[in-house]
Formats: sequence, C-alpha cells, structure tokens
Amino acid sequence: MAVRLLFPTLMFEYNLLEEGLVTETYLQQLKADMDSMRAKDPVGRRISNAYTGWQSNDGVESRPIWGKMLRVMKDKLNNDVVRFHGIDRNKVQLQIGNAWANINDNLAWNKPHMHNGCWYSGALYIHAEGDEGNFVAINTDPKVVSDFPNQMRQRESKDHHPISGTLLMFPSAMMHMVEPNATQKDRYSIAFNTNTRYLSEGRPEPLQIAEDWDKFEIGEDGELTK
Repeated sequence: MAVRLLFPTLMFEYNLLEEGLVTETYLQQLKADMDSMRAKDPVGRRISNAYTGWQSNDGVESRPIWGKMLRVMKDKLNNDVVRFHGIDRNKVQLQIGNAWANINDNLAWNKPHMHNGCWYSGALYIHAEGDEGNFVAINTDPKVVSDFPNQMRQRESKDHHPISGTLLMFPSAMMHMVEPNATQKDRYSIAFNTNTRYLSEGRPEPLQIAEDWDKFEIGEDGELTK
C-alpha cells in the first residue's frame, strides 16, 4: 500500500552557520548594520509588523556588507529550489529581488501574510535563540470538510523555531506569521522576495525529475518508506 503527497507546500530550510557558509562574526556585522539602519530611520514602515516591531524599507539587498550573504542565498535558490523543480538553471535562475530588515523586541509580532508578486520568498535569521516567537506556516488549503481526529500528518499550521543562521525559503503564496516575542531579547531577521531571470528566449521545457518522488510506501508501523 502506498500514499502519495498531493499538492504539498514546499519549504527549504537551512542553517548557514552549521553548514559553515557564514560565521558568527559575519552575522554580528550584519546585526550591527541593521542597528545602523534603525538608528537612521527609527520609525521604519508598517506592513505585517505589529505592536513595536520595526521593519525597514526595501534596500537591504543594495547594502555592500550583505553582498556575501546574498550570494550564499542565491546559490541555495538555484542549486536547490530551481533544480528540485526540474528547471534547467542554465536557462532560468532566481535572484534576490528586494529585501528588508525586521527587529522584533518584546511582544512584537508579524501578522499573517503572503508575499505577492514573486515565485519564492524567504526569511533569514541574523540573531535569534529560538524562543523569541515561532515562525508559523499556515495551511490555507483545507483538506477535510468535517471533524477529524487530532493528528500530526494533516494540520492547520506548522511551527518553526529559527535560530541565528536559519534560512527559510517557500512559495510566495504560503501564508505565514511570526508569534509575539515573549522574551526581553530582540530578534533580528531579514525577509526577501525573488526575481525570476530567463536566460534564453521563451519558456524552457521542464527537465525530467525523479518519477514518483511524491509516493511513499506505508510500513506496518504506519511509517513511510521510499
């Protein structure tokens, strides 16, 4: 007997510190740059940020100190996201379009929202210990129209506990929010949208991907195996 994952919402998750792609020193430099941005524009803008949360205007992507980080993120987008979807990265590439900074202090949070106008979006955590409010992915596609038992394989939301170096990348239509920060610590992150760049004329044909990548066998214990 088998089960197939129909219409899954994909989220790519990394810790760039653990992978050795960035250093703690570099993250501290980025944090200092965010403090500088806030000092020059203490009001910022208000979009999804609520209560006392501060959000910068777009432009993080144009600040020189972020160049190395943007290259790391672009490599992840093209080596993983583009290739996973069976797209020839020699014909289509993703790049960081616009990025903005977020600093959430005590009780600050971000309302449920999506990122319009792009294919993939994401969040990168510059300074976080994991207890300053969860990143919550919200299921907006109901699978059941009646009561069903509480269980973990179909649920309304999925919590993530990002720490420094966590990079999350997800389709722009994935509804998400950030819970209120119950600590006295400030959490630093940036959010971003991507641009899709076509390197050849016309829409390229998709590459062949692994057949039945979304199909799993069900063992006697209920666990899934390939």
